[in-house]
Amino acid sequence: MLARCSSASIQGMEALPVTVEVDLAPGLPGLQLVGLPDAAIQESRERVRAALRNSGFRGPLVRVIVNLAPADRRKEGPAFDLPIALALLVASGQLDPQKLEGLCCAGELGLDGSLRPCRGILAMACQAKIQQAKAFVVPSANAAEAALVAGLPIVSAQTLGQLVEQLRHGIEHNCFAPSKRDEPARTTSPCSASAPLSAAPLTIQHFARKALAIAAAGGHHLLMVGPPGCGKTMLARQLPKILPPLSDSEALELTRLQSIAGTLGSVTSLIQQRPFRAPHHSITAAGLLGGGINPRPGELSLAHGGVLFLDELTEFPRSILDQLRQPLEEGVLWISRARLRCSFPCRVTLVAATNPCPCGWHGDPSNRCRCSELQRQRYWNRLSGPFLDRLDLQCRLEPVPTGQLRQCFKTTDPPTETQTEASFSPEAIQAARLQMCQRNPGGQLNSQLSALELGRYGQVEERAFQCWEQVVSKRQLSMRSSLRLLRVARTIADLEAVPKVGEQQLAEAICFRSYDHPPRANA
Repeated sequence: MLARCSSASIQGMEALPVTVEVDLAPGLPGLQLVGLPDAAIQESRERVRAALRNSGFRGPLVRVIVNLAPADRRKEGPAFDLPIALALLVASGQLDPQKLEGLCCAGELGLDGSLRPCRGILAMACQAKIQQAKAFVVPSANAAEAALVAGLPIVSAQTLGQLVEQLRHGIEHNCFAPSKRDEPARTTSPCSASAPLSAAPLTIQHFARKALAIAAAGGHHLLMVGPPGCGKTMLARQLPKILPPLSDSEALELTRLQSIAGTLGSVTSLIQQRPFRAPHHSITAAGLLGGGINPRPGELSLAHGGVLFLDELTEFPRSILDQLRQPLEEGVLWISRARLRCSFPCRVTLVAATNPCPCGWHGDPSNRCRCSELQRQRYWNRLSGPFLDRLDLQCRLEPVPTGQLRQCFKTTDPPTETQTEASFSPEAIQAARLQMCQRNPGGQLNSQLSALELGRYGQVEERAFQCWEQVVSKRQLSMRSSLRLLRVARTIADLEAVPKVGEQQLAEAICFRSYDHPPRANA
């Protein structure tokens, strides 16, 4: 007898429909899997047999062939355990075939018949809704995640026996009813009452504070160079807190990414906090970018919509950093294999931190640098010019003066900000983002504007253009660096609520291009 059960397979960010076909034929007892299954699926033969036997069902005593269609697409993961078991029950006459009509199933089986959670359930649920499935059958641990897809009935159970009983009595009476999702309050300010940019430790680093505000408003990548202990890591960790709240589409996409990566855990609502990922410099290219035979997202994609922090930037292999160039430019990472090609979103704000030299004290007036010019040159040669071009903001951080250290321990409100500093407040960041969404095509941030869009919507004054041309010629900036200079100036103008980019905004943007070339000995 032939039986079918619908399921799905993860490929990149998508879940592709898969039909599990089970056929019982005369012959020696055995179970054969076809349809390009991976090792985890091949091992499901023993899991399914034990789960059926320990759940009180008859195991297959004939020759069983399981086909995962379409047969030319590679499948992976233990999520096919449940559809294989249900199709076996139908083929052996222990379950009515009509009970599986219109259902989409996914789940891992334990040897005792328990249903265990698996990754990628949210993407599978989206695919089930596209297929107009009557219901989506998942383990109880995945029910809340699957229920994030509105309008899709969810059937869940803790064991295979419980699930079969629910199917026999009808799914209409056993659908999972998720609690109403708690939507976070959408306010005009992206920050809490604590206002991270106004915290006492941050008031000490005024230049870095401006750089953070510009990066948060326009989505610009940031490089911080400074001696050890000057606050680079602390500043980087503040950036996600001043970014605006996630939209519903961004929250769904981020939650879907975490589900596919298997790092979502138990959830009752969509992720509402922007991610902050800080991989160690010993990470591999596959760990940072993603990859594998069946590609999974790496740290770059897991930071989508948030901040990717690369501390000790020069310790990362140059080959890995150069592989970041195209994804940072396009906001999407393409992974190609012999049998498939998939993509992962990676629209991130890159924040990098490094010391100015191997000893870390070059340019510090209070500590003597012990490095030779050749050592400093080799140190900075670890970073390629094209990679530095993509870092819009490049600033030097100075050590905190001893007389200002006590401000780090103050719990009272900081002094009233000047008008210039107020333009870089959290409220100004939110207002600048809103202005960009209204002015730029497609609601893009300034960092995403092309040269044509920048010329059409950038609103740059003629004198500022002339000054820009002189700077590009004198500093011998690349075309990419020169365009990024204008984008930063446009963001500064938005933060200051200035309609057009003038010489003042351009001059300030130039101050944030300190490391287009490696520092020299007399720098």
